[in-house]
Amino acid sequence: MRIGVGIWTRAVKTSAMKISAVPATAVAVVMVVVMVMGLGCAFAPAAHAAPTAQQVLDSVEGTGLLAGSGRAVIEMTVEKGKQRKAHRLEVFRVDNGKGTSKQMVEFLLPADVKGTKFLSITEPGADDQMWLYLPAVGRERRIAGSAVQGQFMGTDFTFEEISMNENTWKAYTPALAADQKIDGKPCYVVKLTPKGSGTSYTSVVLYVWQEASIPLRIEFFGKGGKLQKVMTFSDIKPTSKGVLQPNIIVLKNASSGSVTTVKIVETDERPVSDDVFSLRYLRK
Repeated sequence: MRIGVGIWTRAVKTSAMKISAVPATAVAVVMVVVMVMGLGCAFAPAAHAAPTAQQVLDSVEGTGLLAGSGRAVIEMTVEKGKQRKAHRLEVFRVDNGKGTSKQMVEFLLPADVKGTKFLSITEPGADDQMWLYLPAVGRERRIAGSAVQGQFMGTDFTFEEISMNENTWKAYTPALAADQKIDGKPCYVVKLTPKGSGTSYTSVVLYVWQEASIPLRIEFFGKGGKLQKVMTFSDIKPTSKGVLQPNIIVLKNASSGSVTTVKIVETDERPVSDDVFSLRYLRK
């Protein structure tokens, strides 16, 4: 499963070549949400041939909080100085394997945000669709345009990052840099530069684990090449279906000093009804 928050974690199945794509808050979170969340297709280069930057990028389905289809319970904490706020969320996700993915993130705790929901839908050839429902207001609002770059529910994720998926990187041109190791794991290093204006960052650097196509670290840079955020993925374990999945995502904001930590505490890979991913369910 994947949640980014999108709520942008992801999971992968290793192939004979050990390079493949797999199944995000929201956040949505999630990422929660979504975020996971969450965000291709596997590549198969000729024997001994180095992959291209685009092939490496395509091998990563996304970085939303979950990947694939199913349900998960997420713990999310936001820390800044001595302040600490903890959230508990439930995330539902479905992915048809053909470019369409849907994610619903619902806040369970604390009481002041309970019932808040975030719905994101990704379809081939279309802009991502996002809605946020606030129970205090009693209605949903569409998240579109520059609003997708806004802060998600007081976390360090943007709406775009909580639902991160392959569409997130289409506004950037990838280029390979020298390989590096993260926690002893050999990684391809892919630097993304914007194709035009309107992107959230002036560059993004992904460190993709070569053996499993899992991003272990993502660096986000702003104006003047200043580092703004660092997202790391850890506690990588196989799911019940044998799919590798990071269970902890940490997003550090270099500008504010705050840190958002997302931890998957419960997963269920059974199919989710498509009714969950509707405006009607969002308003319930």
